[in-house]
Amino acid sequence: MFQIKHKWISKVLFGAYCVFIVWYTLLTRNATATPAIDMRFMWSYREMLAGDINWKKDVIQNLLNIVFFVPFGILFPLKKWIVILISSCAFSVLIEAAQYYFRLGLCELDDVICNTLGAMIGFWLLIGVKKIVRITHEA
Repeated sequence: MFQIKHKWISKVLFGAYCVFIVWYTLLTRNATATPAIDMRFMWSYREMLAGDINWKKDVIQNLLNIVFFVPFGILFPLKKWIVILISSCAFSVLIEAAQYYFRLGLCELDDVICNTLGAMIGFWLLIGVKKIVRITHEA
């Protein structure tokens, strides 16, 4: 019985989390005059190395994108790394495409990479915690 409740609660939390992501990344923004896109791979880090004065803001934004998707990897209903990798990447691409289409911010390749990385970090954190708990219970 506990296992069924746990899975149901986990699915509800994951759904609520996804709704929050959509709300935060799309519904809280105002449209701009033209769509904006930047498909350069890790452009902010290259600018940092080149001495750009705004590098801290850009790096912080990338780190926030990683942290923002950690719950995706923790809460995702299927606990297979390849499914989480593909699903988080696809979800992030959809968000970025919607931002571009509706002119709700900068559509960035780096955001997709950072979001996917965050989901995978969340998944590996969950696996690590489960191993620690299992080892603790066995001792």
